[in-house]
Amino acid sequence: MSICFKQTLWITRLLIEQDGEQWREKLPEIPLVPLSAQQHRREEPPSAEVLQARAEKAKQHAAQKTEVCFNSLKQEGNEFVKKGLFQEALRTYSECLKLKPEECPIYTNRALCFLKLDMFAEAKQDCDSALRLEPANKKAFYRRAMANKGLKDYLACSSDLQEVLQQDPNVAEAEKELEEVTLLLRQSLARGSPSNPRRTVPITEVEYTTHEYIHYTTHEYIHYTTH
Repeated sequence: MSICFKQTLWITRLLIEQDGEQWREKLPEIPLVPLSAQQHRREEPPSAEVLQARAEKAKQHAAQKTEVCFNSLKQEGNEFVKKGLFQEALRTYSECLKLKPEECPIYTNRALCFLKLDMFAEAKQDCDSALRLEPANKKAFYRRAMANKGLKDYLACSSDLQEVLQQDPNVAEAEKELEEVTLLLRQSLARGSPSNPRRTVPITEVEYTTHEYIHYTTHEYIHYTTH
């Protein structure tokens, strides 16, 4: 009797003593694929659901990163305005718009910088962009009025100031500007020519707090609450 056969008999007797006559039924199943082959089996590609979840997570992460960078640049721009560094603020607000081109307050803030630099056409363009996003934005109407005043388009300036006063009759600065531009318009029409060369016009300033817009002018300031 071979040693292998003797070992088989010994194992069989041991299993019978342990599990009884049903010992064969209690044996573990033999895998169809060897374990060594299972270990080397290539991973299945991720499902469409997994890929979509990964894409959404990456998109959210990118949006959060953009928001942080945008807020940092906006704050930096506001600080430049407080210091009267309008050229630096202009560049910073432009970077903001590269990140989030649909942010209306950035257009009105940048319009202020253009106005302070006597770049009236550019200021008007930014106010137009702001009004496309928010058609009733009083700040955009007021600053576009100042841009039109700088461009000697007194009729358009008057129209924008009337819109401001229609929305809020208590804006004293707009009423004062309307009186002045009405006089300039009459003088221009009386002369039968556009008007004199450009002159610097008093311009309101950017918001200084999160909850209100504070517009400083030569003689007074106007508070516009945010929405």
